[in-house]
Amino acid sequence: MKTLDIIQGFCDHVFRDKKGNRIFPNIFVGKWEADLLEVTRSRLTYEYEVKVSRCDFHKDKKKSDKYGKNKFDVVTSGQRTNYFYYIVPKGLIKPDEVPDFAGLIYAYEGSVQCYTLEKGRYAVKRIFFEVAKPAQKVSDMKADDNFIRKLDLSMYYRYHQMRRDNYKNKE
Repeated sequence: MKTLDIIQGFCDHVFRDKKGNRIFPNIFVGKWEADLLEVTRSRLTYEYEVKVSRCDFHKDKKKSDKYGKNKFDVVTSGQRTNYFYYIVPKGLIKPDEVPDFAGLIYAYEGSVQCYTLEKGRYAVKRIFFEVAKPAQKVSDMKADDNFIRKLDLSMYYRYHQMRRDNYKNKE
């Protein structure tokens, strides 16, 4: 399972099962970057870091933001998000290996049965998610309008850049 598969699968999960929540993939906000950032209807934020190898997971402990601050220190200070989760392929990491404040979500492939008159019964592949360890709340601060506007603007610019790139590729 690749990082992009997990990111796309989790976005689909939020769109399908968490109506009203916003999900931002590969988002840069100010000093930091997140693989996935979810903003709930009540304006709580959940940051999800996707890891597909143990080596990458262990390197994350040494990461710092662009100002040299350790990632874990920034998360636990409450300056970044309300909840922090790792999403990994099922069984890659054990719950006791993640920091105390962090949660762990397992991703695994499966399928769901569908039925239409045209096709009859058929299976659709899907990535499923299972919370192996809930995250601790690291901040009570809610996302304000300015923060949400920055997220929206970041996605707006990315969308138009992709559109321009797609247009150039067609020429």
